[in-house]
Amino acid sequence: MIKNWLWDTSLNEKEVRAILRDENNPKFLFYAEKLLSRSNNAKQVFSLIDKKSFCKKWYGIKKRLIKDKWAKNKAIYWQVIYDNLKRELQGKGIKIRKAGRYNIPAVHKDLVKQVKKIRVSLGYTQKDIAKQLGVVQQYISKIESGKENISIDNLARLASIYNKKLSIKLQ
Repeated sequence: MIKNWLWDTSLNEKEVRAILRDENNPKFLFYAEKLLSRSNNAKQVFSLIDKKSFCKKWYGIKKRLIKDKWAKNKAIYWQVIYDNLKRELQGKGIKIRKAGRYNIPAVHKDLVKQVKKIRVSLGYTQKDIAKQLGVVQQYISKIESGKENISIDNLARLASIYNKKLSIKLQ
């Protein structure tokens, strides 16, 4: 195992190995991010994390890496590893993500249409809004396409940016 990478945790090496072997463990992303932020050795990392699990959970791990100002640069390194590994696994016929349809509830469709319509009418780009909200442009794109839920806090911030009043009613 990578020497001293668990210096700031109360769990022992055996417990962390068990977490990293189970991609559905609620602590998986936390410990995967911790591991990747402290190692540049893919061989060591993949002795702890299954390659397919790494690929399936990469976007969640990456999100955590980017939030950590000390680990931001590691995200670039591990993105390259992810891209190569994904191609390798796909070349072997291994699917990383299951294709599926997401049925967007009507109320959600109406809301995202309204959010996009206002943004476009005010002349903002997705990038403009993302910058003002402190998020990435892809997040705005996912919201507008119904692939991502928007928090009430972000909705309120959007309303403020758009100079609109936010009204939420339960009927």
